[in-house]
Amino acid sequence: MLVPKIDICLNNLCNLLDVYECTSPYVASTNDTGWGTPNEDTSDITEAYLYIYDSTGNTLLQTITLYDGVTDVYSGVAGAPTPGAFFALKDVTWEQGDGIYKLVYKIITSTGTYYNETQYKLFTCNLNNCLEKIKSYIVSECDTTKLKKQKEKYDQLQLILFGINNAFSCKDFTTAANLIASAKKICDNLCDCGCGDC
Repeated sequence: MLVPKIDICLNNLCNLLDVYECTSPYVASTNDTGWGTPNEDTSDITEAYLYIYDSTGNTLLQTITLYDGVTDVYSGVAGAPTPGAFFALKDVTWEQGDGIYKLVYKIITSTGTYYNETQYKLFTCNLNNCLEKIKSYIVSECDTTKLKKQKEKYDQLQLILFGINNAFSCKDFTTAANLIASAKKICDNLCDCGCGDC
């Protein structure tokens, strides 16, 4: 039976997504849920969407259309109708912050509806940018007292990032969300420091 696979990647400005279709062709021994006989292939698709929910899966945040008769990311791809993994969409607008998101990839064909396996994505793009910002402050800071404070914030945020990744890997989404909120609070209250500033 077909089990579609998908992934998304966030750019370094945290405002655009790239979408990757990762289902790949059917191979009995290694990918028996891929495109092609005995499963459906991309020419059988009548509709396909990626739904992005909050971590609970209860609040739909964004719908990305992959196939609806007008939009079609599948037909022009090398290997279609049984393509390998491919870059499906570039620069899809993203307006959410750091957090954990549930991805639901839905493929509709004339013979049935197919979904990806349960899949979550962790984004810490804003936190990573905040860490880079503090690094740039540290490089240009002249005042030893301010430098010490900046290093302490940097170390604190590094520990929080470690905790977020650990909580996410353990599927402890509540702890991860609380840590993300703590990091955001620190980052939102940074001043633009540097030699002679703040």
